[in-house]
Amino acid sequence: MRDRKPGLLRGLTGLVLVIAVGTACGEEYEPLERILTTARDFLSATLTHTNGVETHIEIGRLDSRLRLARCAQPPSAQLAPGARTQGNTTVNVKCAEPVSWSIFVPVSIERHAQIVVAARALTRHQVIRPEDIRLEHQDTGQLSSGYFSDPSDIVGMEVKRRLMPGQILGTAHVAPRQLIERGQAVTLYAARPGLTVRMKGEALESGAEGQRIRVRNRSSKRIVEGHVEPSGAVRVAF
Repeated sequence: MRDRKPGLLRGLTGLVLVIAVGTACGEEYEPLERILTTARDFLSATLTHTNGVETHIEIGRLDSRLRLARCAQPPSAQLAPGARTQGNTTVNVKCAEPVSWSIFVPVSIERHAQIVVAARALTRHQVIRPEDIRLEHQDTGQLSSGYFSDPSDIVGMEVKRRLMPGQILGTAHVAPRQLIERGQAVTLYAARPGLTVRMKGEALESGAEGQRIRVRNRSSKRIVEGHVEPSGAVRVAF
């Protein structure tokens, strides 16, 4: 985790709100740098650390004319009510004595990670192959839905709608590949040690690997439920 120069926080400058109770004793004031350091250290210790994710913290500037009574103990810090842990947010730095004061420090938090994106145009229902995707460094704070950081997690999945090159493949864009379509003739089987029974059936629902679907036994006309196997057969219980 590292800090960068505050240039990207120009829009946050001037958003500082101070609430003070009591009066300062003497001419000893709280160093502004200690307030900023308190906010920075709080975020460094509080933010969740995830493998493969880089977190960048930028602390906003305080008005150099700000005069707060020097805190007898190091100030405390917490996220402001409703504050986010990504993007532009605020940290509430407080002092209890000798004078009670509270100041909201503007900060910017960015999280960057390797994200799976489309390497080429992908069509609806296309099954994803390794060459169809690639990794790209992205700010995850700008993503509105879940994303994938491991290409192997979505290879073999099916694209739900057309995607353009460079577009992020989120959880809303892919689904497990449908191995069985509704109305399709399927093989039903039940197995236990030393015995396997196979029957013909008709799928009453579409299903991907591992999903539980309803199937009609063509001989008995009985409707049973089973799990879709990688082979496309449906395994039912005895």
